[in-house]
Amino acid sequence: MTEITDAADLAAREQAALARYQAGDLSGAAEVFRALLNVAPEHATALEFLGFEASQRGDYASAVEYYRRATSAAPNDATNCFNLAMSHYGLNELPAALAALEQTLERDPSLIEAQLYRGTVLERMQLPRDAALAFLRAVRFAEANLDPQQMPPDLKHYLNHALAVVRAHLDGEIDRSLADLVAAHGADAVSRLRKAGDIFVGKRPPEFAHPKWRPGLMYVPDLPPQAFYERGDFDWVSRVEAATEMVRAELMNVMTEGRGFAPYVNHPEGTREAQIWKGINQSYDWSTFHFYRHGERVEENCARCPGTAALLESIDIMRVPGYGPEAMFSVLKPHSRIPPHYGTVNGRLIVHLPLIVPENCGALKAAGEARGWEEGKLMIFDDSFEHEAWNDSDQTRVVLIFDTWNPNLNPVERQAFSRVLETAQNFERSALT
Repeated sequence: MTEITDAADLAAREQAALARYQAGDLSGAAEVFRALLNVAPEHATALEFLGFEASQRGDYASAVEYYRRATSAAPNDATNCFNLAMSHYGLNELPAALAALEQTLERDPSLIEAQLYRGTVLERMQLPRDAALAFLRAVRFAEANLDPQQMPPDLKHYLNHALAVVRAHLDGEIDRSLADLVAAHGADAVSRLRKAGDIFVGKRPPEFAHPKWRPGLMYVPDLPPQAFYERGDFDWVSRVEAATEMVRAELMNVMTEGRGFAPYVNHPEGTREAQIWKGINQSYDWSTFHFYRHGERVEENCARCPGTAALLESIDIMRVPGYGPEAMFSVLKPHSRIPPHYGTVNGRLIVHLPLIVPENCGALKAAGEARGWEEGKLMIFDDSFEHEAWNDSDQTRVVLIFDTWNPNLNPVERQAFSRVLETAQNFERSALT
């Protein structure tokens, strides 16, 4: 009976303290909780309340002690860890605040306030890149998980500050990435790419020169709004077309072996991307066999198709570390459709070498213009225009796809393009690790 009586007594004391608090008597509630601690020194609710009461009085040293004890009493409680961090922050004990925030996020990674304060603490510790990355993580989390319509005004304000810090830091990194090109060739030589960087970081709005031109990642302004490019614009076209039979023979070998192909669109179910690509996500209706993926050479596949790999190496494919080239066999099953979508950048073009094109197959449509494939004849287009493709036939369609530079970018601009995109991509990826 003693344990039950003790538990009942503690509960009664806790209720009495909370009743005083609800009646507006903060100090009276604290007095009851302090008395409770005399008989139950590790009572988590009492410790948490007394930490709160101390912080309300600006006594952050006492708050730290209470919240530290509360964290020990309830080790899985993220709120106590966060309040401990805020108490250290109130004392300007920044390393301790940062450590407590890390512990908070270990317990509850979704606590957006802890994510944001982590950025602020790193700012105050004069670690600008770390602060910007922390803020970027918070912004990306909020974009993916929080409804702006339900967001409190102070949280919106904090996220806007975080985004401003991210943009300012990335803007400086882009400037540094272009500095040697500006020194060697002058600012005018890279002005289009500096504008692209300004658009990327939000310093200027994009002004698209065509209603169906919407690069999803980076838009280079002042390029001609041209969806399809003619084969005569590139000096390597005849050499690639002459290799059609060799490439097709290697394709047939790997198709017969039946390995190395995977769905091109492959997002985890339940994600926003999976919903966007609903109907073709994780589907072999559109599958690919990659020679390069995100700029990385797929050695096994290149070894299985040495002639095709050598051909790709011999031409002006776009190379941006971590991003390009992309090169693959692209397989579209019978009666399949790739829905309208936009590519990521308008500094590149996509090249199709049609290898297997059934009769009445279908077409690729870009910016409202549809063009059919002809075996052995290259099709070259800017995939940052809205585009789609379909195969209405009863047989499979296969093309070799690779990307090349937009010919309207000169060699210096290509270097600048690579610098801006690589800087932005590396910054974004760093935030996700």
